[in-house]
Amino acid sequence: MMDLLIGDLAPWFTAPALLGTGFLLIQLIMGEVGGDGALDLDLDVDFEADHPGAEFGLLSLQSISAFCLGYGWIGLAAYRFLNLGFTGAAVIAVLAGVGVAWLMVWLLRSFLKLQNNTNVSIEQAVGLTGEVYVTVPPAGAGRGEIILVINESQHNYFAIQEGDEPIATHTRVRVVRADEASNIIVVAPK
Repeated sequence: MMDLLIGDLAPWFTAPALLGTGFLLIQLIMGEVGGDGALDLDLDVDFEADHPGAEFGLLSLQSISAFCLGYGWIGLAAYRFLNLGFTGAAVIAVLAGVGVAWLMVWLLRSFLKLQNNTNVSIEQAVGLTGEVYVTVPPAGAGRGEIILVINESQHNYFAIQEGDEPIATHTRVRVVRADEASNIIVVAPK
């Protein structure tokens, strides 16, 4: 078994594989136990990007360790089991490392997009079109609820109207006014 990992030129693949795997495991364990991480690297870099996850680039610690993990294990498998020789295995290892690093960056950015700040002012709703979620009763008879999409995220708001007829569920409405103090929107049928 040890000969598979350290015989011939295998250490060129085994060392990066063990380092990348070890680093990612430590990061995973530190994240699970709630530690801020002894391996947290505090770089003073300003990122001028509009999308979340921009800091997870090609040279982040996570992507470098993912490259090492992919390069090492796939390269070792190609070297030992596909009989491609060192050069062929190295080419496959580099391609696999780039692929795994790209996948890691893509996944981290995708997960961070889910954490976008969705705090919006109710004033941003004025003029937008939404859909009635809970029937909006006639003026002075209570409130209903509508669904609006603001900044690519869905928000539910309590709604009242000034008309005499209830506005049924699934009806499209336009936001006429918004009262920030009561957090209620005034709507009219579209």
